Amino acid sequence: MNLNKQIKEFLIGTLLGDAHIGRTGLNKAFISFEQSSKKLEYLNYLFNITKEGGIPLMGDEIKEYIREDSRYKTTNKSLYFRTQSLESLKPLADLFLDTEGKKIIPYTIADHLTPRSLAFWIQDDGQQVKKGGLTLCTDSYNTKEINILREALKNNFYLETSIHNKKGKDETIYERIYIKKEGFDNIKPSIIKHIHESMLYKINENIIKQDSSDIENDGNDIMDIFDIGES
Repeated sequence: MNLNKQIKEFLIGTLLGDAHIGRTGLNKAFISFEQSSKKLEYLNYLFNITKEGGIPLMGDEIKEYIREDSRYKTTNKSLYFRTQSLESLKPLADLFLDTEGKKIIPYTIADHLTPRSLAFWIQDDGQQVKKGGLTLCTDSYNTKEINILREALKNNFYLETSIHNKKGKDETIYERIYIKKEGFDNIKPSIIKHIHESMLYKINENIIKQDSSDIENDGNDIMDIFDIGES
């Protein structure tokens, strides 16, 4: 199967966010989607888009995964689904994975970043700023990759950004991209049609209150729970 433009843009956005991609063999790849159990509505939205887009899935329903976090002595529950291993997903694996299978930001990301892609990236990694604008939680990317993303946002959407530092629970300092209010307000009309109602709070478009209990990671610290050797 070939990915149509809309599905490819959707997948690009989620891969910039929380989605995981892995290679299986030489010619196939799969994508997995995972969110906290509090975000079931949003994950259902992703599930339906993927299924209706004609991408075969491993199973017909969203599943629960439970993991013990020894760092903080907590039990974390999450929800997930994944695609089958497909040849049509290999180009995305080549784009987002290095030779060792580590997720990266490609130098050419500006060629793939559209309003739809940005909307799904925001839903995965965006953090509400009540005074306006938006923070993208780019905790898992290095400074070079973050600069590539900032340049893509500037070139594609004329968005001015700055870096906001965030201290994690382990005292590590993470760099996050802040999109300034003026520019973000200008692009809202082009992205809001791709935003699920449960995620509108991230762009200050309704009164849903953000649950900040898991905001330290906001999905960026999700471990790979899939066997990439599975076909």
